[in-house]
Amino acid sequence: MIARHLSVLALTIGLALPAHADTLRIAIPSDPAYVDPAYFGSTSEFYLIDNLYPRLAKYVPGDSWKWQLDAAQSVDLSDPQNIKFELKPGLMWSGGFGELTAEDVKYSYERHLNADLGSGIAAEFTLLDNVEVTGKYTGIIHLKEPSASFWTATMIFTTGAIVSKTAAESVGGYFEATPIATIGPYKFKSYEPGQKMVLGRDPGWTGTPGAFDEIDLIPIADDNAATIAFEAGELDFTTLNALDYDLLSANPPKGGVVALVQSVDPFWLGITETAAPLQDIRVRQAIQLAVDAPAILSAKSNGKAVQATGLAAPGTLGARTTPPLARDLAKAKALVAEAGAEGTTIRLDFVNTASDGSNTAAQIIQANLAEIGLTVELNGQDEGTFWSIDSIRGTDPQLHLKTWFGNPDALYIMQYFTREQIGTWNWEALQNDEYEALLAKARTTIDEGERGRLYQRMQEIMEASGDFLFISHEAYTVLSRDTMQPAFLPDGRPVFADFRLK
Repeated sequence: MIARHLSVLALTIGLALPAHADTLRIAIPSDPAYVDPAYFGSTSEFYLIDNLYPRLAKYVPGDSWKWQLDAAQSVDLSDPQNIKFELKPGLMWSGGFGELTAEDVKYSYERHLNADLGSGIAAEFTLLDNVEVTGKYTGIIHLKEPSASFWTATMIFTTGAIVSKTAAESVGGYFEATPIATIGPYKFKSYEPGQKMVLGRDPGWTGTPGAFDEIDLIPIADDNAATIAFEAGELDFTTLNALDYDLLSANPPKGGVVALVQSVDPFWLGITETAAPLQDIRVRQAIQLAVDAPAILSAKSNGKAVQATGLAAPGTLGARTTPPLARDLAKAKALVAEAGAEGTTIRLDFVNTASDGSNTAAQIIQANLAEIGLTVELNGQDEGTFWSIDSIRGTDPQLHLKTWFGNPDALYIMQYFTREQIGTWNWEALQNDEYEALLAKARTTIDEGERGRLYQRMQEIMEASGDFLFISHEAYTVLSRDTMQPAFLPDGRPVFADFRLK
């Protein structure tokens, strides 16, 4: 799964946590449901998979997207169809599951091709043929065709996580909320749902040690509660909405350091073309022209986020340079009239988290569409209900506001808007032959300039379909304790192993 969202579960801060220099306390939006790379979806699950499972290479903390080798001692990318790797020897799985070997890499990647597993990210392994094990630590990732994006969009992102074959098979082939075997300075220690998940030092880790004896991951329902917990000395690190930045930077909590980060996470209004009220493209185009995106930017981020022109973030491969759609109420009203759609009622689904501005954004859309004769019923939900829309309501979505985790390679997101994904991730029900042909070509295009042009054309098709109103790429506020040196990716995701005390 690839959604980025905040929990609105009714959790409270009933914790009286002492401040210990040997404990790092990090807020997570909700309890994790899965820590299996085949099923993860929430922000909390991203955090855990990013930090507990090895990959051949990983993105490193900083303000730009750079990667370095992780479990791999070397990787040969000279042949984009056959990626050779050699693992570092002596990397031991926690829980007594032995040493990381090339067999684990083979199992981890090929399991996504197993239809019985039902991997939610199987689309990202479309080009994978097989992983050939050539030695205890060596192997070759064979692709069906040469691809540069397979490395950037899949292997070095969260989806490239490696699991222990022995551990996975010992629990029936998949993991749920508690990790079984991990590699790194910290391993799973204990879990109290609704209270905290605790990580402790892994005595089997022989690399650079972490700075803390324990990491407490504390589920906190919303940004206001997280800020209060920080001010009370109960947290050391949290990522908040950009709405909080101006106030917190002007008046930081005692002991707090405030930073603003610009992510590659897209936020958009999805408009389902197969829904009865929206099957006429004129109605979908009217919605695109009626919604006041700058007003939503203000409501969601206090103007800190940049208005989007597509799914590719500014400065990344394939970002569009054309201006965003301009609001045109007169044209929108005319389209609704032509379609005979005045008085149509449409449902808008969204995650009802007041602290991140989504509720206000939904109300803005409701008011905007009333101006052109469309009635919007607001359907705010907790995150569990919202993100299970595929299994609960199938292809029933109408309008929906959502944010997904982004990737510097936009193919990561764009590969999910195919016919095959309707009813799972393609809620918009985009069905376009040219788009799918361009997607297939983009997967196997090595030249970056050409691949960027393909991405731009794909985003033009998305916008022209009337199924998407691109709104922004999210900005986030990072709040950390001044006694430590935090470590986080350009989008604010913490890298546990690199946190240090000052």
